Amino acid sequence: MLFSVFVPNRHNSYAWMNIVFLVSFLLMGKIAPYAILFGYFLETLIIGVFNVFKMVAASRYDGSGKSIGFLVLFFMFHYGMFVAIQSLFVFVIVGIDGQTFIKEPFHIIENYRGILSLEGMTYVLPILIGTQLVKFIFDFMLPQKHLEFAAYEIMYKPYVRIVIQQFTVIIAFFFFILFIDATLTAALLLILFRLLIDIGLSAVREDTKVLDYLVEKLYDGKTSKDELRKQILLFSE
Repeated sequence: MLFSVFVPNRHNSYAWMNIVFLVSFLLMGKIAPYAILFGYFLETLIIGVFNVFKMVAASRYDGSGKSIGFLVLFFMFHYGMFVAIQSLFVFVIVGIDGQTFIKEPFHIIENYRGILSLEGMTYVLPILIGTQLVKFIFDFMLPQKHLEFAAYEIMYKPYVRIVIQQFTVIIAFFFFILFIDATLTAALLLILFRLLIDIGLSAVREDTKVLDYLVEKLYDGKTSKDELRKQILLFSE
């Protein structure tokens, strides 16, 4: 079962597409290692945007009605605050050695402008947006997951994935700082870690042994297995 999770298939194709393009451009010198690092950091915002689309799609069938406007605004506010705090934390770490464009962590807008101007970011962002678009279409809309979950449930969905992603990126930042001469290796390791995370999450699908295994392991006798199954599917989305 473990080996089959990593075999390329329709469900994890977006993850393999991501790594093939990023590694290719990185090794060809089209993308700077720091662009990979900050690109994954910016992906937090990209995931948030697509989550709004998912909420709106679900609201057409869950009875949310006009309240979807409030839910979207509320999501944008608390998700934006989460991203802002994460940004400050990352900017402080990156600015420690004084070797990057990050000079003042609290100059958030200026720092983001610096991120967007990194060499290769014009390649990184389209790749990350494209992979999330593919995932949105083929792993959410076409399987009609917008009929399974309510908009208010989807609103909290990104946080599990984002916390894992940000933890990985922050660890990678320390590698970049400690091993200045090995930034290419650190970028490749980051891409590999992200691939493992994406493939692991994509393996959690309805009617799979992975999902059945997780349900059995997490079942505590209090929450029904059907509800537990739904929660796992939602937060692995």
